[in-house]
Amino acid sequence: MRYLLTLPIILYAIGDTFKLSLGIGPGLSLKNAAVPLVGLMLALRMAVRGGYRLELPAIHLCFAILIGYAVCSMLVAGLIIRYEDYQVLGSAINLKTSLIDQALILALFFYGTRTIKDGLFLTKVLVAAVTLANVICIASIQGYLDVQGVPATPEASGRVPGPFGHPNETAALITAISPAYVAITRSTRGFWSLVWIAGAIGSVAMLFMAASRGAFFAMLVGYPLAAYFFRRYLSLRQVLLWTGALMVLGTAVLSLAGTNFVQLFLERVVTESGASDVGALSSGRSGIWARALGKMMTTPITLITGFGWGAYDTMGFHYAVHNQYLFVWFELGLVGLCSFLILLLATLFTVRSGVYRAGPLSRGYLMAFVFGFLAFSIALFFGNLYQSWVYVWAYAGVSLRMALLAVKADPPASASSLSGEERRRASLRNQNVIAGRSRVVKTPIGAPSESSR
Repeated sequence: MRYLLTLPIILYAIGDTFKLSLGIGPGLSLKNAAVPLVGLMLALRMAVRGGYRLELPAIHLCFAILIGYAVCSMLVAGLIIRYEDYQVLGSAINLKTSLIDQALILALFFYGTRTIKDGLFLTKVLVAAVTLANVICIASIQGYLDVQGVPATPEASGRVPGPFGHPNETAALITAISPAYVAITRSTRGFWSLVWIAGAIGSVAMLFMAASRGAFFAMLVGYPLAAYFFRRYLSLRQVLLWTGALMVLGTAVLSLAGTNFVQLFLERVVTESGASDVGALSSGRSGIWARALGKMMTTPITLITGFGWGAYDTMGFHYAVHNQYLFVWFELGLVGLCSFLILLLATLFTVRSGVYRAGPLSRGYLMAFVFGFLAFSIALFFGNLYQSWVYVWAYAGVSLRMALLAVKADPPASASSLSGEERRRASLRNQNVIAGRSRVVKTPIGAPSESSR
């Protein structure tokens, strides 16, 4: 199943990198058609083999509430209120390609990942796909490749949009997966570790070319906060070592990217970050947020209900809201905003709780997800995401499964107090879950039972 799950990742990465729609109908393309196709095969497997049950219902419920409320608000906005230029069909297609597909991808990768080995493999495939997309885009910008569809010139502002849409969106995705490079590199040896280091350099280069201040702020706040969460596993020496390595890597990448990108980085991230004017400090976001909130205040009930799914584009705004939380609140009200926040927090805390019970094989990958997802959630405060959600929820689904498997497979933290026979049986359970096997371990006569521990 793990090899089949690589199909959606590959198709999405190809479509985003080369700007191929791969369309086969309204709101339907090969890349998003792969999700229900693989989901159907997973459903058939679940029906034949059995052993599946609903897990993490709170996360699925949050997605269900978001989708259900979006459908209701869309019908009210299009059939009852009838906003000018509002199109129900277009909003429905957008709903399918965004929220519904995101929920399907999360469920697909969560239930399709059955063993820790599956999780490790799919994490590497996902990171590799994003890395290759970044490397191809950088090679095109630098003039080493001339491939139709791949951006060959920066935007008028000098920023590189990257393979995943807006520069802020590309930077947010890199923020989410960057810690995974550390986990993967530490778990590999020899030539492959050098390959992953080279991939990390490519993604860091794209991060500098995107010059997203929101992403850098998210890393500056999110990574140290995650390090504080896991202070029992990270020594001060490790933190200082990796921080120094990242600074050296960033300096080297910035110098290799070219003087124009060095100047762009200094202007946007250093100079503008020290501005005293609120508008300049936020790159104009404060004015956009004020207009969106002012529009809601003209109809106070929308502070609770929202204007409806897809209504933002019909309100005459010239710019995107540049804040995912405000965007959800504007369209779906408090119901949507609360569901969205609970969805993010439940995902983060579930994986974080798995870290404390995980063994060395999976702990590094789970910690990397918490680092990246926490910073990613902060970056959402400074931008809207459209294309990157696919990769983030696939990553989340894999990590959530690994967290649950780690709790079931790895021995308790107080394993040193167990008897030799208990440690042997715990080790056997660990090996069975990692390999995907379900083996019954018989308890010798006189040995402590599971319930007596």
